[in-house]
Amino acid sequence: MIPAVPGQDAEPFHDILDGYFTLKESVRQLMARHQLSWAWLMLSHAPVMEIEGLAPDAPVPLHLRDTTYAGLIDAMTLTVVASGEGESHQAHLVGAGDWRWLDARAETSLPADIRLAEPAYLTGFGLSAKPNAKRITAEEVLADVPHLLGEASGFRPFSA
Repeated sequence: MIPAVPGQDAEPFHDILDGYFTLKESVRQLMARHQLSWAWLMLSHAPVMEIEGLAPDAPVPLHLRDTTYAGLIDAMTLTVVASGEGESHQAHLVGAGDWRWLDARAETSLPADIRLAEPAYLTGFGLSAKPNAKRITAEEVLADVPHLLGEASGFRPFSA
């Protein structure tokens, strides 16, 4: 077994990807937000759109043209590797999925610059690029249990 390096243990998470950006840009933002260097993601029921001729960093126009195609990612798994920091931060995506286009079109593949039409929920786990100050080990949690149980007689019921 390979010992875990501080900051390199798997971190499960769930999040929402921003809509209207390319999928790649939304995942890049997620990786930066969680300070992840690697992640495996599961995405489902994500509406997408392809707008021909729109630059990846351009905002979505107020009026969609005739060259716009709508679709839905039914399910997708992605492996993501992040590189660089700051302005040079990049995300590289590799995955497989099931999607469908709502409009008739000759090319049914999912373009690399596909945009999310709405925010999309995802789950996954990743490896942190840096130690996460919020994360603690199970041993640290369990170390407090004897002390807490010793004071259990003063506990009051709670439900939510």
